[in-house]
Amino acid sequence: MKEVYLADYARSAFTRAHPRKPEVDAWADTRGDALLAAVIDAMLERGDLDGAAVEELSVGCALPVKEQWSFGGRYPLWLTERLGERGRGCASRQIDQQCGSGLAALRSTAREIQAGAIEVGIAGGFENMTRVPMGPALFKEGVLTSPDALRQAPWLELEIALNMGLTAERLAEEAGIERKAMDALALASHQRATAAEAEGRFVGERLTLANATGDTVARDANIRADTTPERLAGLDPVFLEGGRVTAGNSSPLTSGAAAALLMSEQALTRHGATPLARVMDLADCGVAPEQMGAGAAAAIRRVLARSGLAVADIDAWEINEAFAAVPLHTVEELALDPKRVNVWGGALALGHPLGATGIRLAGTLGRILQSRGGRYGCAAACIGGGQGIAVILERC
Repeated sequence: MKEVYLADYARSAFTRAHPRKPEVDAWADTRGDALLAAVIDAMLERGDLDGAAVEELSVGCALPVKEQWSFGGRYPLWLTERLGERGRGCASRQIDQQCGSGLAALRSTAREIQAGAIEVGIAGGFENMTRVPMGPALFKEGVLTSPDALRQAPWLELEIALNMGLTAERLAEEAGIERKAMDALALASHQRATAAEAEGRFVGERLTLANATGDTVARDANIRADTTPERLAGLDPVFLEGGRVTAGNSSPLTSGAAAALLMSEQALTRHGATPLARVMDLADCGVAPEQMGAGAAAAIRRVLARSGLAVADIDAWEINEAFAAVPLHTVEELALDPKRVNVWGGALALGHPLGATGIRLAGTLGRILQSRGGRYGCAAACIGGGQGIAVILERC
């Protein structure tokens, strides 16, 4: 197989989404596909890459319904200025693998390069969770449905599997993860993100873009520098009476978009690009639907086995903080060093725009490896419905 490289990565600012209060979301008037197009244009412009060189676009979106249906990835492609008309020969696809959609898009493009089918591709992802809210509202509208036969399946607790908060409760209960530990991780995530912001860590990945009303959006809106243990402890459980999962130790509803530019070694030379990292391997797997948060650890095990690496070889980890229980379970299950996990903060502080998150995980990981001088990094996410996905990068 050919080698594949992460040549560049960029994202929008991540904003706080609120379907009932759209005024709090700076992207409320901006379609997700249009936001992704703006990210792609800015990324290609700064690299001075001709859009005609891009051979395919893979788009991750966890809720590809209503306006987030993109005609197989054509809408964000056509909405760009640097691809648009020049990219008519560019193939595209839209991928739904729930919270792993962004990493699944990256995997799809990486596999095409590894197979020698293409040399330059873009993997992107977006979600506007104000304009297209999460599942419960869509189920009520009949936009999303579930088969009656699965409700009778003796091996499946569908009501749990369909509610991500309840799956987090189940994982925390069975793994013995206490509320105090979950709140402590949430506090650490906000503190790390606050420190990363102050140190300028997001400069170079986070773009300043204009929204549909012409206002510039430059900063992530979910980071709470003033979060305290007392505030987190005072929050009520959200999904289960007497439970452990609160709004504070869950990722907030978020809108945003992200894109990664992938190239073969030959393309790097041709275009004079300096890559962040080499994409070593990717893997996904299934786990019990009622414990979907366990998918991150399971996928990491699989990708490590495929790559011939051990936990001790990994210098940096990006594990999606969909819920605090997920990285806590992964750290305990795999005996990870917590000081190497989500060092610039995670989704509890930065937000989790479902389809864009996987791209952020991989892109941020590449930047962390460059910043800290590590050799290997691993990014992973759990996936609704009982899956996990992971990627290993090697610093160039």
